[in-house]
Amino acid sequence: MDRSPPMQETRGPLDGITGVILAGGASSRMGRNKALLMVDGMPLIEKIHRTMTQLFRDVVLVTNTPEAYAFLPCRTVADIYPGFGSIAGLHAGLAASSEEWIFVTACDAPFINPDVIRLLSAVSAGYDAVVPISEGGKEPLHALYGRRCLAEVEQVIRQGDRQLLILLDRVKTRYVTPEELASIPGAELSFCNVNTPDEYAAMVGMRRP
Repeated sequence: MDRSPPMQETRGPLDGITGVILAGGASSRMGRNKALLMVDGMPLIEKIHRTMTQLFRDVVLVTNTPEAYAFLPCRTVADIYPGFGSIAGLHAGLAASSEEWIFVTACDAPFINPDVIRLLSAVSAGYDAVVPISEGGKEPLHALYGRRCLAEVEQVIRQGDRQLLILLDRVKTRYVTPEELASIPGAELSFCNVNTPDEYAAMVGMRRP
C-alpha cells in the first residue's frame, strides 16, 4: 500500500515545530570548528540557520560555547546533561521548545531541503518521532521529535546511554523510507555532512541543483 502523503505547499513556515540546531560536537577529526567552515560564502551554521528561519518561527541553537555563534540572531541554550553528545543536545532542544514538535539537525549539514522536512511533518500524526532513512541508513540528526519524548530521552541519559537509536527503539518511531524520499528531487543532499578535511573539500566542490 502506498503510504506516501500528498506534498504540502513548499512556502511558508511550519506550524507547531521548533527548529533546533545542535552545535556541541568536538570536531576532533576536522581539527577545527566544523560549524564555522565556509560554504557558499558563509559559515555552515549560518547557511543552516537561514534555511531554518524560513521554515520555523522559532529556531534554537544548542551549544555550550554561545560566544562562538554570537553573529546568529537566535536563541541559544546549553546542554542540561553535558558530556552526553547528541542525545543531550536533543534533550536540551526539547526542553527549550514550547511547540509540540522539534526538528533537529546538526551544525555540519548545510543543504537542508525544506520538502524533506515537510514530508516528515506530513506523516507525523500518531508518532513520537519521524526519522528519514537515507542511502547511508537512519538519520536521527535530521528528524522530528515530539515533546512527549522528553521524559524518555531523560531516562535514556540517566541510564548512561548516548545512542539516539536506543531512544528510537523505545518510542513510537515512523521511518520515512528511501522510496518515499525519492519523490523529492535532491533529497539526499539534506544528509550530506562533513567530519574530515577531505569530506569538506568534497562538499565545497560538489555540484548541486
